[in-house]
Amino acid sequence: MAVTFTPNIGLAKPDETEVAENWVNSTELCEDNNLLIIDKSDIDWTGYTPVIAAQTTAPSIGAGSISGKYTEFQGFIWGSFTIIFTDPGTTPGNGEYGISLPFPVDTTYHTAGTAFNGGVGGNDCIGEGYAFDASNANATGPVALDIVTVAGVSYVRMITELHTAPAKTSRIFRDGQQFNIATGDSFSGQFLYKKL
Repeated sequence: MAVTFTPNIGLAKPDETEVAENWVNSTELCEDNNLLIIDKSDIDWTGYTPVIAAQTTAPSIGAGSISGKYTEFQGFIWGSFTIIFTDPGTTPGNGEYGISLPFPVDTTYHTAGTAFNGGVGGNDCIGEGYAFDASNANATGPVALDIVTVAGVSYVRMITELHTAPAKTSRIFRDGQQFNIATGDSFSGQFLYKKL
């Protein structure tokens, strides 16, 4: 039987010489295609350890944990991170925060900033997250994730939403805004971007 294969996931399909009736009545090709779809849908995750940085002094997770995972498909990176702050040793650092991505972003495809404290609004948003304040429910909330590349490393910054308390004075999550990091607090997020 004469077939060709599609370029993206290699599905078998009859070529011009194959009669449509044979395709419809043959179960072998359908079974082969189903196996290929299952194989291509089985996503392998790769772990990575994000770094939390800041404009001036990086915060410390203390005895907490930081983890991430990602998968790559045709140059696009889809992943997530979780950061949990636990005493002893938790400190808020100083300046706007950034959480490292597994690979630098492709700046011909994305618009990225060049500093943790740079402007907001012109950078691409590549994901969303959640900032959890264990001691103040009003400071807990969703964040948008935009991108900056500093010294060759790409980071997401957490852009805060409108919160009721404390009063919002910065668009970018930083020490004291939206809350000062303490034990029990956490950040989590997910992202999708094209790598360099």
